[in-house]
Amino acid sequence: MSELQQISVTLCVTCVAVSMLSFLAPQKRTRRVMGFVIGLFFISTMASAVAAKIDDLNLSDPVTSEISVPTYSEADYNREIAQMTADNVTDALNELLLNEGIAADDIQLTLKISDKGRISVSRAVIYISEDYQNRIAEIESIVYRNIAKEPEVYVNGQALQ
Repeated sequence: MSELQQISVTLCVTCVAVSMLSFLAPQKRTRRVMGFVIGLFFISTMASAVAAKIDDLNLSDPVTSEISVPTYSEADYNREIAQMTADNVTDALNELLLNEGIAADDIQLTLKISDKGRISVSRAVIYISEDYQNRIAEIESIVYRNIAKEPEVYVNGQALQ
C-alpha cells in the first residue's frame, strides 16, 4: 500500500509542477514547444515513478494465509438441513393457524430424512390453551392437509384422552 501512496504523491507533485510550468510558458510559437516539453516531462516522470515502484512490488510470491475449511459429515449435514426445514415448516404452520384465528402455544416437529434425501415429518406436537380446545378437529385438519401427518394436540400441556 505504501508503494501506491508514493506513486500517488509523485503524480500530485508532477501535476502541480506541470501546471506551474504551463502558466509560465510564453505565448505563440514557444508555447507549443514548451507544451511538448512539459508533456514529455510529465509522461517520463510518471513512467519512472511507476517503474520504480513496480520493481519494489513482489508480485511473484503472493501472501497466502491458510483458511481452514470445516469438515462436516453427511449426518451433520442432514441434521442441519432437518433442523432448518423443521423451523421453516413450524413457522408456516404457525402462520396458517394464526390465519384461522388459532394461536398455538408451541409447535414441535420431528423430521426424518430418507436415504434418498427425502424429508418427511415423523412427529408433530402442538400445544394450545383451553381457549382453543373446541377447535382441535380444525387444528388437526389444517396440520394434516399441510404436512400429511396427524398431530398430537396437548391442551395446557395435557394430552387428550
